[in-house]
Amino acid sequence: MPPTSDRFGLGCWSFGGGYWLDQDRQDSIRTIHAALRAGIRHFDTAQSYGNGSSEQITGQQLRRFSPTITRRDLTLATKILLPPSPAQLKPLVELSLRRLCTDYLDILYVHWPDSAKNHRPYFSELQRLLETGLVRALGVSNFTPELLTEVLSYAPINYCQMPVSLLWPRSLARLGQICRDHTIAIIAYSPLGMGLLSGKYPKAEAFKPQDRRRTLFPFQERYASRYHQLLQVLEREAEMLKTTASAVALAWAASQGVSLVLLGARSRPQLEEDLRATELTLPDSTMQKLQEVSQALDALIPDSEDNPFFHRW
Repeated sequence: MPPTSDRFGLGCWSFGGGYWLDQDRQDSIRTIHAALRAGIRHFDTAQSYGNGSSEQITGQQLRRFSPTITRRDLTLATKILLPPSPAQLKPLVELSLRRLCTDYLDILYVHWPDSAKNHRPYFSELQRLLETGLVRALGVSNFTPELLTEVLSYAPINYCQMPVSLLWPRSLARLGQICRDHTIAIIAYSPLGMGLLSGKYPKAEAFKPQDRRRTLFPFQERYASRYHQLLQVLEREAEMLKTTASAVALAWAASQGVSLVLLGARSRPQLEEDLRATELTLPDSTMQKLQEVSQALDALIPDSEDNPFFHRW
């Protein structure tokens, strides 16, 4: 089995707070430290996570380990939203570099596409940033197949980040072949469906009133029955395998031919639980059951929806 550093990275969205309520700074720090000690070397953040606080926490903590884990050992990835003008891209990248305490980014993603903009001049400017060495590789996140195909006609894309989970298999189904045809690494985020596949949140009321996850699609009446069926299958298979529903869901995501799975742990205990998936190989019978119930849920979702937030870009 490949080492942890080759199969899993740490997603740092929660460290910025915001969408994630009550995120404790010390928990974020302990999670980063635990990830490093577990062999994780890929760290993924974004400028929009807590208006930069996620980048700052991540960069500061990684720098603390620099005497033993050098910058060359790490893969640092961040994401930006397209600004009003392509000329603003370089200052935005330089801002992320300062926050992350580094002089280059291994991967820079365009976080979300923007249907109001012509993407070509932005990617032309991003290619110039590649030439300067400030950025080593370009990626896209949450892009549709049509837009990814368009961008590939005028820019080198090395990474494609997308949600990959039993809750949301359609991005991989729609984008996977394009990525394989163009040798683009697939980076899977939200493998636990923002925590829903842990089994801890069967109903929206399980979240605090301010938690924005209450609005996610599985809690809508149209999808609730299939969502509960998915949770029940996960629990049964986890019990049979003497593990947790989270570990089963993560092992499924890691088995889907992706290059890397991002773990969105918010605390050291959560990360340690997630890493149980590294020791788990799902039997064919489990894979078939999970595939069937996941596809049944996906079949209810309108074809027009291309992300689990039902975000209109």
